[in-house]
Amino acid sequence: GPTIYKISDKDGNLDSQALIDEWGRRFIDELDYGLEARNGEAFAAAMRARTDELGQVVTAPAVVPNACTRRVLTTEWVDGCRLDESDADDVPRLCAVALSAYLCMLLDTNLLHVDPHPGNLLRTTDGRLCILDWGLVTDVTPQQSDAILQFIAH
Repeated sequence: GPTIYKISDKDGNLDSQALIDEWGRRFIDELDYGLEARNGEAFAAAMRARTDELGQVVTAPAVVPNACTRRVLTTEWVDGCRLDESDADDVPRLCAVALSAYLCMLLDTNLLHVDPHPGNLLRTTDGRLCILDWGLVTDVTPQQSDAILQFIAH
């Protein structure tokens, strides 16, 4: 068969058709900049609504709504550098903040950013963490949150 259908694992537990279907859905979603704008705005709003320190130090780029379409995403400029390229003394703290932010996504917002590579984590010039690129996200059900917490706990 085609190369893409030859994806498998040693134990035969991989559903390659489901994997390919999911990849296709995510690929299409990532090209929908209106959806990406809504995802980033929802996360930024959830962070602003927090009353703890996490809400003060984590953000996403502000969307410029009148300059966006389904095919064009315009955000405000965020001044900073990639977290993995920063020489600032607070990078270890911001790495812990990133972990807390992802736990918050799992437990509080139920919307998980699933593209957390170093290029999407920015240390802003004022020492905050900005998470970029909200095109790849997934909804997290309460059952999935519970399962992940049980996995982490054990």
